[in-house]
Amino acid sequence: MGDRSGRNNAENHTPKGMIIAIAAVSLLVLVLVCAIVYMRMHGYGEADTQSAGNGSAGGSQSSISAIGESQSSISDTGEEIEDALDAMEKASAAIPARPEGWYGSFESSGDKNVDADLDSYIAICPDIYAFIDIPGTDIAYPVVYCEDAADPFYFTHSIDGRESAKGSIITDSMNSRDFSDPVTLIYGQSPDDGSMFGGLHRFRDAKFFEEHDRIDIVLTDAQLSYRIYACYIGSSDHILASNDFNDPVSFAGFFDSIGEVRDLSMNIRPDAKPQLGDHVIMLVTHCGDESKRLFVCAVLDEVRY
Repeated sequence: MGDRSGRNNAENHTPKGMIIAIAAVSLLVLVLVCAIVYMRMHGYGEADTQSAGNGSAGGSQSSISAIGESQSSISDTGEEIEDALDAMEKASAAIPARPEGWYGSFESSGDKNVDADLDSYIAICPDIYAFIDIPGTDIAYPVVYCEDAADPFYFTHSIDGRESAKGSIITDSMNSRDFSDPVTLIYGQSPDDGSMFGGLHRFRDAKFFEEHDRIDIVLTDAQLSYRIYACYIGSSDHILASNDFNDPVSFAGFFDSIGEVRDLSMNIRPDAKPQLGDHVIMLVTHCGDESKRLFVCAVLDEVRY
């Protein structure tokens, strides 16, 4: 799961796997039906040949018997065709339906494995559109979209609209609402009790960083799974305002610069370094110095639906 060779790339994966599977099942059913019809017709032909060699009375009796057998044969064939079609329908149903979002072009790595009742959160706050879960930490929260990037309401309010020093986990209008951008920033407060994004500080410990490398984002129709690339303290300057991640030179230059950050508590996983075309999330929180921020960077390498 962590090997970069296993990373799904949206540009290289198309729905052809599902098309091939359906075509294969359809062909199998067609061959089976043809075989059944052929055998039934062949058996009837033998009965008819035998009846022609008998006397007229015996031939009539034999013909009546053959007709009965033919009717039974047709009935059996119909049932077997129905069974074959049922098998085809079940096989098609077993193939997971692809989501309509951009991540639907990725092959699924399996069913969702994060339990998040996203609909219940959306009922409380319609601006919620995702759920973030980081194994090994207490970070498991809904993600709220804030239209006002300059003064995001939910960064200082809970999901039910009450003012709160802890705020909510948010993204804003500098990013799209579906994690399709090359780099998506996710913000959270870092209160003294370690809640919200306070748990991100654990990734500054080398052993913890080594043993925990996953971040999961749950959407209504899919789960996006990211592999953590780096944890470091960097400038509080807005990353999206100073970098055009749609530009190949800018994209490569930014992630090259992370490796040059002077931070003794920095941890990095070189084989997970983002490449052009990847989808990256940057988790951002306070670190005690208002001129700096703590960043945890991760790159998408699995989609589940």
